[in-house]
Amino acid sequence: MAGLNLLPASPRLRRFAYANLVNTIGIGLYLAGSALFFTRAVGLSVGQVALGLGVATGVGLALMMPLGKLADRYGVKKIYLILLIGQAIAMASFTLVDSFPVFVCVAVVSGIAESGVAGTAGAFIHAISEPGERVVGRAQLRTSTNIGLGVGSLLAAGALAVGTATSYTILIAGNSLLFAAAAVLVSRIHVSTQSPETVAPSPAVSLIAPLRDAGYMAVTATNAVLSLHVTVLSFALPLWVANHTQAPVWSVSAVLLVNTGLVVLFQVRVSKSAGTVPTAARAARRAGFFLAASCAVMALTPHMAAWPALVVLIGWAALLTSGELLQSSGEFCFSFNLAPDDAQGVYQSAFALGPGVVRALAPGALTVLVLGHGAIGWLGLACVFVLGGLGTAAAAAWAEQRLATRAVPARKEPQHDATAP
Repeated sequence: MAGLNLLPASPRLRRFAYANLVNTIGIGLYLAGSALFFTRAVGLSVGQVALGLGVATGVGLALMMPLGKLADRYGVKKIYLILLIGQAIAMASFTLVDSFPVFVCVAVVSGIAESGVAGTAGAFIHAISEPGERVVGRAQLRTSTNIGLGVGSLLAAGALAVGTATSYTILIAGNSLLFAAAAVLVSRIHVSTQSPETVAPSPAVSLIAPLRDAGYMAVTATNAVLSLHVTVLSFALPLWVANHTQAPVWSVSAVLLVNTGLVVLFQVRVSKSAGTVPTAARAARRAGFFLAASCAVMALTPHMAAWPALVVLIGWAALLTSGELLQSSGEFCFSFNLAPDDAQGVYQSAFALGPGVVRALAPGALTVLVLGHGAIGWLGLACVFVLGGLGTAAAAAWAEQRLATRAVPARKEPQHDATAP
């Protein structure tokens, strides 16, 4: 990992990377086995699971910014630890669920903690790092996330092969233990008195301050459009391959493997070219074109035989991942550099809210646009990505200009004594 520059040089960031790795291994276990656990071990219907998780996601998104404000007020490490412990308790509680109402209650607690962790992670990184290492450090942490998810999915394979209620329960319990282990690791990360963590939040920075920051919210909204690629990969790809192409269904796994490998190999390298707002804006613009190209390529697959379609899907993975690497690198820079140091918690949470809302709405939108209209839908989605990339670049330039204007006080004209000669 060191040879690929996957671990941060900063000791504190490195400890956070290890904690993040442990955390995401557990999430990999959960993602692989949760649907089967809830339906086959707990006995819920698919509709009940979807409804409960949907309610949990909505509540979590609604409370994301208030949790960020708490991080600014009481310290991001303290709030982040509480949220990790909350996730551990929620996962343990899932193993005791015996009815739909109890499931919804536990899912809401889990959803709140999950959204809070996602919203405050950037603020934690800001608190334990120096300005010049934050974007690359965030990229290295994203790499550890991909590795963790992959390891968790592989570890879950044995339990899935056994296919019993007990084996599914072990996956959820294992996630609980790993959340707790991640909390222990985070508790050992020292936050010095000179850290931004200890900067007192300005009284003027209210809970809704990011919502009033037109430039920051413009970047948040346009970047959220670009982040649609996450749901394209996780939701639209499997259904498209299975129902609209002749490619073997296992090609979905091949595409995901290519995506994970490219992120691990190149995320840190790409992020180094997006360390300032102007360079991040260029990355966002290029991301839009790469993502649009991937949509245009996917529109060709229904007319291909199985093996040519598989080859094209691998090429599609390379194009989509190129756009993903550029988009995420720009996102890291925008979220840090366009937010005030004394309000990173609430600003980072507001920024994370954009992709969160998109992930909640995207399955329905992609079902109508892409799965419902085929090639024409993919071309329409390509236009959306181009506009998202151009819009993000323009919004970032505007937001930086507004930030610079606020930072420079108005120049006062010299006062002249009217009686002076």
